[in-house]
Amino acid sequence: MSVRTNIKRILFCNCRGGRVPDEKLNEIKSELDRMPAGVIILSDLCGVSVVKRELMAEIFRYPSEWLIIGCYARAMNLILEQMTGKSILQGKIQFINSETTSMPDIKTKLNEYCAGMTVEDSAEITEITDDSGWPSWYPVIDYSRCTNCGQCAEFCLFSVYEKKSEKVKVIFPQGCKNQCAACARICPSTAIIFPKYKNGGAIGGADYFDENEELIRREADVKTFLGDDLVLALRKRQLKMNSIIREEASRKAIEEREKFLLKNKEDQA
Repeated sequence: MSVRTNIKRILFCNCRGGRVPDEKLNEIKSELDRMPAGVIILSDLCGVSVVKRELMAEIFRYPSEWLIIGCYARAMNLILEQMTGKSILQGKIQFINSETTSMPDIKTKLNEYCAGMTVEDSAEITEITDDSGWPSWYPVIDYSRCTNCGQCAEFCLFSVYEKKSEKVKVIFPQGCKNQCAACARICPSTAIIFPKYKNGGAIGGADYFDENEELIRREADVKTFLGDDLVLALRKRQLKMNSIIREEASRKAIEEREKFLLKNKEDQA
Protein backbone atom coordinates (compact mmCIF):
# COMPACT_ATOMS: atom_id res chain seq x y z
CA MET A 1 0.00 0.00 0.00
CA SER A 2 1.46 3.39 -1.02
CA VAL A 3 0.89 6.33 1.31
CA ARG A 4 0.76 9.90 0.05
CA THR A 5 2.11 12.52 2.41
CA ASN A 6 1.17 16.09 3.33
CA ILE A 7 -2.50 15.77 2.42
CA LYS A 8 -5.67 15.82 4.43
CA ARG A 9 -6.73 12.33 5.32
CA ILE A 10 -9.81 10.78 6.89
CA LEU A 11 -9.71 7.58 8.94
CA PHE A 12 -13.05 5.91 9.61
CA CYS A 13 -13.61 3.02 12.00
CA ASN A 14 -16.56 0.94 10.84
CA CYS A 15 -16.81 -0.33 14.41
CA ARG A 16 -17.95 -3.89 15.17
CA GLY A 17 -18.60 -3.05 18.81
CA GLY A 18 -22.35 -2.58 18.36
CA ARG A 19 -22.39 0.92 19.86
CA VAL A 20 -23.25 2.57 16.53
CA PRO A 21 -26.20 1.33 14.42
CA ASP A 22 -25.23 -0.21 11.07
CA GLU A 23 -27.54 2.23 9.30
CA LYS A 24 -25.56 5.20 10.65
CA LEU A 25 -22.21 3.57 9.82
CA ASN A 26 -23.37 2.98 6.24
CA GLU A 27 -24.54 6.58 5.97
CA ILE A 28 -21.12 7.82 7.09
CA LYS A 29 -19.44 5.60 4.48
CA SER A 30 -21.71 7.07 1.80
CA GLU A 31 -20.66 10.57 2.81
CA LEU A 32 -17.01 9.60 2.63
CA ASP A 33 -17.46 8.46 -0.97
CA ARG A 34 -17.86 12.07 -2.05
CA MET A 35 -15.13 13.62 0.12
CA PRO A 36 -12.11 15.08 -1.76
CA ALA A 37 -9.64 13.69 0.78
CA GLY A 38 -7.61 10.55 1.23
CA VAL A 39 -9.96 8.13 2.97
CA ILE A 40 -9.02 4.98 4.88
CA ILE A 41 -11.89 2.78 6.06
CA LEU A 42 -11.10 0.24 8.75
CA SER A 43 -13.34 -2.75 9.35
CA ASP A 44 -12.58 -2.18 13.03
CA LEU A 45 -9.87 0.02 14.53
CA CYS A 46 -9.35 -2.22 17.57
CA GLY A 47 -8.87 -5.35 15.49
CA VAL A 48 -6.84 -3.87 12.66
CA SER A 49 -4.46 -2.05 15.03
CA VAL A 50 -3.44 -5.43 16.49
CA VAL A 51 -3.73 -7.81 13.53
CA LYS A 52 -2.21 -5.35 11.02
CA ARG A 53 -0.13 -3.27 13.39
CA GLU A 54 2.83 -2.72 11.07
CA LEU A 55 0.63 -1.47 8.24
CA MET A 56 -1.21 0.96 10.55
CA ALA A 57 2.04 2.21 12.05
CA GLU A 58 3.32 2.89 8.53
CA ILE A 59 0.22 4.96 7.72
CA PHE A 60 0.72 7.22 10.75
CA ARG A 61 4.44 7.64 10.12
CA TYR A 62 3.76 10.44 7.62
CA PRO A 63 2.95 14.09 8.46
CA SER A 64 -0.59 14.18 7.15
CA GLU A 65 -3.48 16.11 8.63
CA TRP A 66 -6.10 13.72 9.99
CA LEU A 67 -9.80 13.61 10.71
CA ILE A 68 -10.56 10.42 12.63
CA ILE A 69 -14.11 9.11 12.95
CA GLY A 70 -14.75 6.45 15.56
CA CYS A 71 -15.39 6.21 19.30
CA TYR A 72 -14.06 8.54 22.04
CA ALA A 73 -11.01 10.62 21.12
CA ARG A 74 -9.19 9.44 24.25
CA ALA A 75 -9.83 5.80 23.44
CA MET A 76 -8.76 6.10 19.81
CA ASN A 77 -5.63 8.03 20.71
CA LEU A 78 -4.63 5.39 23.25
CA ILE A 79 -5.20 2.57 20.74
CA LEU A 80 -3.02 4.29 18.17
CA GLU A 81 -0.43 5.30 20.78
CA GLN A 82 -0.16 1.66 21.87
CA MET A 83 0.33 0.77 18.22
CA THR A 84 2.75 3.51 17.12
CA GLY A 85 4.49 4.30 20.41
CA LYS A 86 3.56 8.00 20.31
CA SER A 87 0.52 10.15 20.96
CA ILE A 88 -1.17 11.25 17.74
CA LEU A 89 -2.95 14.02 19.63
CA GLN A 90 0.27 15.99 19.29
CA GLY A 91 -0.25 16.27 15.55
CA LYS A 92 -2.89 17.98 13.40
CA ILE A 93 -5.73 15.70 14.42
CA GLN A 94 -9.48 16.16 14.68
CA PHE A 95 -11.88 13.58 16.06
CA ILE A 96 -15.54 12.81 15.50
CA ASN A 97 -17.38 10.43 17.81
CA SER A 98 -19.67 8.50 15.49
CA GLU A 99 -21.79 7.33 18.42
CA THR A 100 -22.53 10.65 20.11
CA THR A 101 -22.40 13.04 17.13
CA SER A 102 -25.57 13.45 15.10
CA MET A 103 -25.48 12.64 11.39
CA PRO A 104 -26.15 16.28 10.34
CA ASP A 105 -23.23 17.41 12.53
CA ILE A 106 -20.98 14.71 11.06
CA LYS A 107 -21.80 15.94 7.54
CA THR A 108 -21.09 19.53 8.56
CA LYS A 109 -17.73 18.62 10.11
CA LEU A 110 -16.73 16.61 7.03
CA ASN A 111 -17.60 19.50 4.71
CA GLU A 112 -15.71 21.97 6.90
CA TYR A 113 -12.66 19.72 7.00
CA CYS A 114 -12.62 19.31 3.21
CA ALA A 115 -13.46 22.94 2.42
CA GLY A 116 -11.28 24.32 -0.36
CA MET A 117 -10.15 20.89 -1.50
CA THR A 118 -10.69 19.57 -5.01
CA VAL A 119 -10.84 16.10 -6.54
CA GLU A 120 -7.19 16.51 -7.54
CA ASP A 121 -6.28 16.70 -3.85
CA SER A 122 -7.82 13.36 -3.04
CA ALA A 123 -6.43 9.85 -2.90
CA GLU A 124 -8.36 6.67 -3.55
CA ILE A 125 -10.49 5.21 -0.78
CA THR A 126 -8.58 2.39 0.87
CA GLU A 127 -10.27 -0.30 2.96
CA ILE A 128 -8.29 -2.27 5.54
CA THR A 129 -10.01 -5.29 7.03
CA ASP A 130 -9.43 -7.69 9.87
CA ASP A 131 -10.70 -11.04 8.66
CA SER A 132 -9.48 -13.04 11.65
CA GLY A 133 -12.94 -13.44 13.19
CA TRP A 134 -11.54 -12.18 16.50
CA PRO A 135 -14.03 -9.88 18.33
CA SER A 136 -11.07 -7.56 19.15
CA TRP A 137 -12.11 -7.10 22.77
CA TYR A 138 -9.05 -6.15 24.79
CA PRO A 139 -7.73 -3.58 27.29
CA VAL A 140 -5.73 -0.45 26.57
CA ILE A 141 -3.69 1.22 29.32
CA ASP A 142 -3.76 4.97 29.91
CA TYR A 143 -0.19 5.49 31.14
CA SER A 144 -0.97 9.05 32.24
CA ARG A 145 -3.01 7.43 35.03
CA CYS A 146 -1.27 4.06 35.54
CA THR A 147 0.88 3.72 38.69
CA ASN A 148 2.39 0.36 37.65
CA CYS A 149 0.89 -1.37 40.69
CA GLY A 150 0.47 -4.59 38.67
CA GLN A 151 -2.93 -5.45 40.12
CA CYS A 152 -4.32 -6.06 36.63
CA ALA A 153 -1.57 -8.59 35.86
CA GLU A 154 -2.17 -10.37 39.16
CA PHE A 155 -5.94 -10.43 38.62
CA CYS A 156 -6.12 -11.53 34.96
CA LEU A 157 -6.34 -15.30 34.43
CA PHE A 158 -5.59 -15.18 30.71
CA SER A 159 -1.99 -13.84 30.58
CA VAL A 160 -3.11 -10.65 28.83
CA TYR A 161 -0.74 -8.49 30.88
CA GLU A 162 2.94 -8.56 31.71
CA LYS A 163 4.39 -6.59 34.60
CA LYS A 164 8.00 -5.51 34.39
CA SER A 165 9.90 -2.99 36.46
CA GLU A 166 9.26 -0.07 34.15
CA LYS A 167 5.57 -0.61 33.30
CA VAL A 168 2.67 -3.02 32.90
CA LYS A 169 2.03 -3.94 29.26
CA VAL A 170 -0.74 -5.62 27.31
CA ILE A 171 1.19 -8.44 25.62
CA PHE A 172 -1.57 -10.87 24.60
CA PRO A 173 -4.72 -8.92 23.62
CA GLN A 174 -6.20 -11.92 21.81
CA GLY A 175 -6.27 -13.83 25.10
CA CYS A 176 -8.75 -11.46 26.71
CA LYS A 177 -12.14 -13.01 27.50
CA ASN A 178 -14.79 -11.35 25.33
CA GLN A 179 -16.93 -8.81 27.21
CA CYS A 180 -14.92 -9.20 30.44
CA ALA A 181 -13.84 -5.83 31.83
CA ALA A 182 -13.20 -6.94 35.41
CA CYS A 183 -9.57 -5.78 35.47
CA ALA A 184 -10.63 -2.28 34.44
CA ARG A 185 -13.43 -2.23 37.00
CA ILE A 186 -11.02 -2.86 39.89
CA CYS A 187 -8.05 -0.82 38.63
CA PRO A 188 -7.18 1.55 41.53
CA SER A 189 -6.13 4.30 39.11
CA THR A 190 -8.94 3.88 36.55
CA ALA A 191 -6.16 3.49 34.01
CA ILE A 192 -7.58 0.60 31.95
CA ILE A 193 -10.10 1.11 29.20
CA PHE A 194 -12.00 -1.22 26.89
CA PRO A 195 -12.92 0.73 23.72
CA LYS A 196 -15.88 -1.57 23.01
CA TYR A 197 -17.30 -1.31 26.56
CA LYS A 198 -20.91 -0.24 25.96
CA ASN A 199 -21.52 1.48 29.30
CA GLY A 200 -19.09 4.28 28.51
CA GLY A 201 -17.53 6.19 31.38
CA ALA A 202 -13.87 5.83 32.29
CA ILE A 203 -13.82 2.13 31.34
CA GLY A 204 -15.25 2.90 27.91
CA GLY A 205 -12.55 5.52 27.30
CA ALA A 206 -14.77 8.58 27.72
CA ASP A 207 -12.94 11.87 27.26
CA TYR A 208 -14.44 13.23 30.50
CA PHE A 209 -15.84 11.44 33.53
CA ASP A 210 -16.66 12.13 37.19
CA GLU A 211 -13.73 11.01 39.36
CA ASN A 212 -15.90 10.74 42.49
CA GLU A 213 -18.50 8.59 40.73
CA GLU A 214 -15.74 6.34 39.43
CA LEU A 215 -14.29 6.00 42.93
CA ILE A 216 -17.64 4.89 44.35
CA ARG A 217 -18.19 2.50 41.43
CA ARG A 218 -14.69 1.06 41.79
CA GLU A 219 -15.03 0.44 45.54
CA ALA A 220 -18.25 -1.50 44.91
CA ASP A 221 -16.65 -3.49 42.08
CA VAL A 222 -13.58 -4.39 44.15
CA LYS A 223 -15.81 -5.77 46.89
CA THR A 224 -17.83 -7.73 44.33
CA PHE A 225 -14.80 -9.32 42.65
CA LEU A 226 -12.29 -9.57 45.49
CA GLY A 227 -14.17 -9.25 48.78
CA ASP A 228 -12.71 -7.60 51.86
CA ASP A 229 -9.19 -9.08 51.77
CA LEU A 230 -7.63 -7.69 48.59
CA VAL A 231 -4.18 -9.24 49.10
CA LEU A 232 -5.53 -12.72 49.78
CA ALA A 233 -7.94 -12.55 46.83
CA LEU A 234 -5.18 -11.51 44.42
CA ARG A 235 -2.93 -14.27 45.75
CA LYS A 236 -5.66 -16.84 45.07
CA ARG A 237 -6.12 -15.42 41.56
CA GLN A 238 -2.38 -15.74 40.94
CA LEU A 239 -2.40 -19.37 42.07
CA LYS A 240 -5.39 -20.06 39.84
CA MET A 241 -3.67 -18.44 36.87
CA ASN A 242 -0.54 -20.53 37.47
CA SER A 243 -2.72 -23.64 37.58
CA ILE A 244 -4.37 -22.70 34.28
CA ILE A 245 -0.95 -22.13 32.68
CA ARG A 246 0.29 -25.53 33.88
CA GLU A 247 -2.86 -27.26 32.61
CA GLU A 248 -2.52 -25.57 29.22
CA ALA A 249 1.15 -26.56 28.98
CA SER A 250 0.26 -30.15 29.92
CA ARG A 251 -2.52 -30.25 27.32
CA LYS A 252 -0.18 -29.01 24.58
CA ALA A 253 2.46 -31.56 25.60
CA ILE A 254 -0.08 -34.39 25.34
CA GLU A 255 -1.22 -33.13 21.92
CA GLU A 256 2.35 -33.01 20.66
CA ARG A 257 3.00 -36.50 22.02
CA GLU A 258 -0.11 -37.89 20.29
CA LYS A 259 0.93 -36.24 17.00
CA PHE A 260 4.40 -37.75 17.30
CA LEU A 261 3.07 -41.25 18.01
CA LEU A 262 0.61 -41.01 15.12
CA LYS A 263 3.30 -39.87 12.71
CA ASN A 264 5.66 -42.58 13.93
CA LYS A 265 2.93 -45.19 13.42
CA GLU A 266 2.25 -43.91 9.87
CA ASP A 267 5.96 -43.96 9.00
CA GLN A 268 6.23 -47.60 10.09
CA ALA A 269 3.11 -48.68 8.16
